[in-house]
This record gives sequence, structure tokens and C-alpha cells, in this order.
Amino acid sequence: MSSDVQDYRLVELTQLAQVARDRSAWSQACALYRQVLAIAPKRADLWHNLGLSLVGAGQSEHAIAVCKQALVLAPNLWQSKILIAKSYAQLGDAPAAMASYQAVLAEDKINPSALLGAANLELNLFGNPAAAKDLVAPLLANPEYAMDAQLTNLMSRLYDRPISDTALQLTDDVMAFSKAHLQLPGFVMRAPSERMVTRKRPKVGLLSNQFGVSPVYFLTIAGWRKVAKGSDIVIFNRGHQADWASAQFQALATEWVDVQHQEAITLAKTILENDIDVLYDLGGWMDPVGLQALSLRPARVQYKWVGGQSITTGLDCFDGWIGDAHQSPARLQHLYTEPLINIDGGYCTYTAPTYLPKPARNKNATPCVFSNPAKVSSAFLVYLKQEAIAPVFIHRQYRYPQVQERMRSALGKLGSAVRFVCPASHQEALAAVNEHAVMLDTFPYSSGLTAREALAMGTQVRVIQTGELFCERHTMGAGRVRTK
Repeated sequence: MSSDVQDYRLVELTQLAQVARDRSAWSQACALYRQVLAIAPKRADLWHNLGLSLVGAGQSEHAIAVCKQALVLAPNLWQSKILIAKSYAQLGDAPAAMASYQAVLAEDKINPSALLGAANLELNLFGNPAAAKDLVAPLLANPEYAMDAQLTNLMSRLYDRPISDTALQLTDDVMAFSKAHLQLPGFVMRAPSERMVTRKRPKVGLLSNQFGVSPVYFLTIAGWRKVAKGSDIVIFNRGHQADWASAQFQALATEWVDVQHQEAITLAKTILENDIDVLYDLGGWMDPVGLQALSLRPARVQYKWVGGQSITTGLDCFDGWIGDAHQSPARLQHLYTEPLINIDGGYCTYTAPTYLPKPARNKNATPCVFSNPAKVSSAFLVYLKQEAIAPVFIHRQYRYPQVQERMRSALGKLGSAVRFVCPASHQEALAAVNEHAVMLDTFPYSSGLTAREALAMGTQVRVIQTGELFCERHTMGAGRVRTK
């Protein structure tokens, strides 16, 4: 092949690969980049783009190897280090992911991608909201990264904030954030007053990235089984879970639409094209892109229910927020942009898994804490220290040494007395909680599904403090023991 022909072929294949990557056609993009690299094997940028496509395709181990090859050719290509970090995170190796982000920050301490990636790990895996908040602080005023930085800041404040940071102030900040970043400008797809289509079976849409073993399953599946008897359910799947609970959702769906990689406007158009009568958002703050799509009102009627339902969305596109008189009493309507729709008897129904153990006969008197470590706030740790309570912490995320160290350090001398149980599965976690007579409810972010699971096994939930936000009232109205 002549040099000119080879150069032309290189340009042609590269352009085709770029188009496939932009369309999220990951398998096609990977195949094309491999053809390109057969022609130009020393192009670090092409190795990096192959790595990017492999990340999109979920081939994390291969992506790491490819990105390392890019770094051999171009050691200063920090973008490949970011991809390596994301790949390790996908594989569940959080320490390796953090090490890769820190390698980037060692050379550029304000690298936005590394700061945001490290903050995500601190908040969602290492359970350290304060650390996440500090990491994104340099980006809050950066126009290009303000949305992600501000969102991390807001979510960190939900979990761990001083008394001076009131529920009203946090709500006001959320509403301002949503107006600036989630409410998409331009057209509204359906007028709020548009009437539903008359048909024998209404089309009910469910949107979430948590259609699997998650609160979305355990707290809503009973409702969807009833709805499915008289409606056609269309599931818009934003996640990658594939487990026994996912199969239950698929069994109920008339149609299952995978929309994991769709951007907001494309997602809104997909929902519109499916002609949905009533849509329930089950993603909330776990899926900001989903909220952006719904801001355009692609369904005739839209409700917010379980799933990322910690605080108001700050959007006016919802016809209702489904809660109850304990979770979201009418007197707190000022904390919501959505009209409150309170369900008598509770806003959700707990459906236990088949492996939920029967209540243990002889339970341990030592209290347990069954919550992800982000909920173990500074104020909660102060309470434990003041009351000289050394609980057993139960959650898989306590396997990380830095998580345990944060707890022990805050508890001082009491820290040596606490124990950490790191179950390998949900079933093991329930068995561990079942051993204890009392579970301590965290604050300000209270126990949600975990409290219902504990109560179902005969473990009492001790409520220490409640607040005004939805996520601060999960144990209100449930059977529980108060300390005050």
C-alpha cells in the first residue's frame, strides 16, 4: 500500500471511529480504532480513544491495558490516567482508582477531571462527604465544571453539614442549582394541561438507573405489580444492573428501553416518542441527566417517587411528589417545588427478598449501624462519643481502611472498641443486622430501606434526631425506639 493511500485510509478510518464513538456505538468504535492502530501503532491519541471506547463498552480491564500503552507512548497524557481511574472504579477497585486520580493531581493539583473523580470516590465509596466537598471547592466558580462541582457540594451537605446550614438554605440552594443547570432552556414538549389519550390501557413509564437490587425494587415493586394489571409499563433503563430484581422489573414491562448513554434532549425525545401517559421518575438526584430530560415534560403527567428522593428536585415539571404525612407533611410544602401528594398508610411498601432471615431469638445487646459510611456524619459520631456508644458498623464499604480510620479517629479512645462487619452480599448484610436487638438511626441523613429491613427482622430502630428534609425523616412513622 502506497504512503498516500495509507494516509487516506488512516484519515477515513479515524473519522469513522470518531463518528461511532460520538454515537456511543462502542463495539463499532473499538473495531475501527483497532484497524486504525494497525496502520499507526505509535499514535498515543488513538490508543487513548480506543481506551475511551472500551470504557464505554464496559470492558474495563482491557481499557486499562490500552490506556497504559498510550502512556508508554506519551507519559504526560493525563487523560489516559483518568480513564484508568474510571476503569478501576468500574471494576470495584476504589483504592486503585483513587491512586490514579492522585497521580494526576500530583502533577496538576487543580485538574478538574481528577478532582471530580476523586470527590466522587470520597462521597460514594469512601463515605467522606467533607473530603468530597473540599476537593470540588476550587471548581465551584469554574463555568465549565460548575455543575458537577456544585452538585457534589450539595449532595455532600445533605449527608454532613453544620447546624447553621439549615434545611431551608440547602433547599434554596438546590432550587437555584436546578434553575441554572437542570431546567433545559427552550421548548416544552407537552403542555401541563394536555389531556391523556383515551385508550384501553394507559402507558406508564418508569425512569431510573436503579432497576435492580436497590431501594427502587424493595420499596416500589409491590406497587408496580398492581399497576401492571391495568396498564402497559414502559421501562426506560438508565443503569447497568442485571440481577434477580432486574428480572422482576423486566417481567412486568410491556417494553424495556435501554437509554443508559442518552443525553438529556435525546432521552426526552425517546420518552416523547413512546407516548407516555404517566411517568414516574425513580432516579432523582442519582441521575441528573434524567432530571434534565424531564424538565422538558416529555410525558403528559410526571411524578417523583422513590429513588434519589432525598430533597426536592427544584423543578416545576412534576405534577406531584409522592410522600406521606410523616415524610413530607403539608406544613413543609415550602421545601418542595413539586406539589406534595401524601399517601395514607405510608408512601411506599416494603417487599422483602426471599432470603430475609427470620428474627433471631437471642439478639446481641450491642447496637449496630447499618448504613453506608456517608450517612455517618460528624454530628452522629460526636453523639456516639458523648454517649460512649461503640456500635458494630455493618456495610460493605467499611472494608476500606480510610473509612474505618475516619470513624476511629472521630471516636477517640472509644474507637478501639468499635467493630466493622463488611458483608459480601445483601443477604450477608441482613444476617449480620439480624444479630442485633437495636439499630441506631443515622442523622441528619436517616436510614431508609435499611430501617425497614431491620424492623422486618425484629431489630428495633433507635431514632436520635429527625429534621425537615425528606431524607431526614425516613424513620418517621415507622415502629422505632426514641432516645429522647
